[in-house]
Amino acid sequence: MTTSLAMQWVMRLEVDIGPERLLGPVPEGERIDYPIIGGSFAGPDIRGDVLPGGADYFLMRHDGVGVLDARYQLRSDDGVVIDIHNRGLWVPTDAGRARMKSGVDPLPAELYCRCTPVFRAPTGRHDWLNWWVFTGSVDYPRPGIVAVNCFKLT
Repeated sequence: MTTSLAMQWVMRLEVDIGPERLLGPVPEGERIDYPIIGGSFAGPDIRGDVLPGGADYFLMRHDGVGVLDARYQLRSDDGVVIDIHNRGLWVPTDAGRARMKSGVDPLPAELYCRCTPVFRAPTGRHDWLNWWVFTGSVDYPRPGIVAVNCFKLT
């Protein structure tokens, strides 16, 4: 029985997002969609562009925790299109919650944001993305950019 996990860094995605679309309340909280308008990704064994289209179908729960649900596509530098479905949690620290109460967004350092990207790659050079469980850390290096560092669990 395996009792430990290791992680290996696979790639960093820098995803360009468009202006938020406030969709309004739903039973679980507030829906806010963030359209994906482009970007890039790179790692030791893969690199390419984030294709425009798709979105992060974000839900801000009543308890102040955000649920990431991003679906979009990547195109590798050799032309392979790969689907990605990235789910995760956006959790403000106490300082971030205090900032939110005053109507201001938390600073990037005031967030715990982790995700579980799932890739769907066609058979061929990049189908190894279908064979692993991935996890990631999400940060916001500058306005309009979401950065995801992806790691495979081994």
